[in-house]
Amino acid sequence: MYSILEDLNKTSLNIQASALISTDGLVIASALPKGMDEDTFGAVSAALNSVGTQSICELAGGALEHILIKSTQNYILMARAGKESILTVIVKSHDELENLLSNVKHAVDKMVLIA
Repeated sequence: MYSILEDLNKTSLNIQASALISTDGLVIASALPKGMDEDTFGAVSAALNSVGTQSICELAGGALEHILIKSTQNYILMARAGKESILTVIVKSHDELENLLSNVKHAVDKMVLIA
């Protein structure tokens, strides 16, 4: 899994971090920069996934595919990676967002095949 994350991070200079997280917040694999806390990354990812899943179920219907959060400096992009895991990516800018979404989906597809 780590090599898939490393490959994903190499697809764009704008990717700062990526991790595969279980839906209960445990980090399965990560490619995070030094100083970024893995436990916090996992806990926040799980919390966002929970809120997103509940929102979709109660308001929009269907199944959650992606969550995208934009700040003044970065994006957090999350994608379902099987029934019990989430791929979370932090991206510096939005210039390559469509390409990144495609790369994230490709990484998720690889992870689902392995899991």
